[in-house]
Amino acid sequence: MRNYNAGLNINELNPKQPEFVLATSAYSKKCLMNYKISHFYTFTAEADKMGVIPDACIDILFWKKDDKMKAKIAGTFLQKGETPTDLECEYFGVRFLPGINPVNDIVKLSELVNHEEDFEDIITNDDDKEGLMERMYFAGSFDEKIQAFMNYYVKQNGNPIEDEDSLKRVLRNVILTSGGNLKLADLSAFTGYSERYLNQKIHEGFGMNPKNLIRLIRFQKSVSNLLNSIHSINCTDTALDAGYYDQSHFIKEFMNLSGLTPTGYIKNLLDNGYDKKLHVIA
Repeated sequence: MRNYNAGLNINELNPKQPEFVLATSAYSKKCLMNYKISHFYTFTAEADKMGVIPDACIDILFWKKDDKMKAKIAGTFLQKGETPTDLECEYFGVRFLPGINPVNDIVKLSELVNHEEDFEDIITNDDDKEGLMERMYFAGSFDEKIQAFMNYYVKQNGNPIEDEDSLKRVLRNVILTSGGNLKLADLSAFTGYSERYLNQKIHEGFGMNPKNLIRLIRFQKSVSNLLNSIHSINCTDTALDAGYYDQSHFIKEFMNLSGLTPTGYIKNLLDNGYDKKLHVIA
């Protein structure tokens, strides 16, 4: 049996949105990789929109505007897109792991693909809504915002730690740790379930079919590889390590999902100070 955990690096599994960093002069990120959450992030918007690349994840963003707390929930894009931001507003975001839907009882994951909604409208209990928005409004520091959100999140989800033996967790971990370098047949062999059954469960659990899910995870793996070698790009090595069968396929797929060639994407990040703006907090 193939060891999908070989060489596992949590930072590489963190879904990346590099262009969020370009919308500000300082972007802070704190990884969790627990409680079904990938990481938290915060920044003050200095542009009226941000580029968004596919990541198979849901984000919840909070920001204060006109002395009022606002919040939205956004699903993954399936191709390069943009999302508007309010200038000079401080944002706090939560990015969930692929396949995790914090509002599962209200909105299906598939309904959030290429879509975002007002998060307040989704919270059905008025006391919970008022309590969360008030705590987020008065939370000052990054850590205080994280704590305010987690207090609400744990209360709403009971024990949000996923069953280690659940099929959904197994599928996500195998796909993530493989970097998307596998096929549905590999998942079938690994789990013992038929491809037809896995196709159904992946669509239900991740909001998209297996082909798209694996495609987005592989793309995110290539983004991580490029960011890890941001000052010394070698597209061929990046392509092979991310599971593309040749450099031409890699470049074509990267352009489809990011809007730029790998070299052009990194140049855009460097020209706009990505590596100087990003601060990862341990």
